[in-house]
Amino acid sequence: MNCIRIAARFLVDNFDVILLPTFETSNMSRKATRKIRSKTVRNMLSFGHYRFEQFLKHKATERGSLVVDVCEGYTSKTVSWTGEIRAIGGAKTIKSDLDGKVMDRDVNGARGIFLRALVDTPWMREHLAFVNES
Repeated sequence: MNCIRIAARFLVDNFDVILLPTFETSNMSRKATRKIRSKTVRNMLSFGHYRFEQFLKHKATERGSLVVDVCEGYTSKTVSWTGEIRAIGGAKTIKSDLDGKVMDRDVNGARGIFLRALVDTPWMREHLAFVNES
């Protein structure tokens, strides 16, 4: 529980808007469809993602921060600046066939999550309008 408190406190102390991916532990741990080992499933289920989510939202409310639930689907496979869907496997970078630009896969995924949250969340469109002004 201590690591949950420390992580939540760090996030609400340092960020006004926190994008929290939906984490479907029950879907990931189903034996018939999972792609991860049983040891990984045990570790994942023992962490308490739901407890972390609830505590983070509680602390964010106390401190005036906003937690936005976002879906991560296709964010690693989608080229965030063109919309192409690529099978990248274990590659560390993602490359667009349209313009040849290359980006780190983690940076691309984070950018894709942010852009999806920006489109899907009216509050973010209104309050982050200054991004377009500069």
